Amino acid sequence: AGVSLIGGGFFEIGRIASGEKRMTRDELDRALQLKEEFEEFAEKRLEPGGNCHRSDVVKAFRRFHAKYRQADSEEYPLTDLEIEKLLRGWNNQSKAAEMTSSGFYYGIQINKDAD
Repeated sequence: AGVSLIGGGFFEIGRIASGEKRMTRDELDRALQLKEEFEEFAEKRLEPGGNCHRSDVVKAFRRFHAKYRQADSEEYPLTDLEIEKLLRGWNNQSKAAEMTSSGFYYGIQINKDAD
């Protein structure tokens, strides 16, 4: 019985990791909200030309949306990796820049005047 339980646990973790497990309604709502908030940020703070590193975009996003200033906030938790995924998704959709393996985006820059 114990072996079956462990095997079932590994199967469930595998489903989650591969994306087979569906998002809950709350997870979907949060994902849509984050996407909208990143698009708002990108429209106002990212501009064509130049280059920037993904870590600079993460910092600028946190400055733009004050509720996400602290990655470990209990009320609004948001990791740097999640923001990087939002950036990657936005870039895949907009085709605004080319990303290098070291995390630099060529073709977009952060609008420093908007700070």
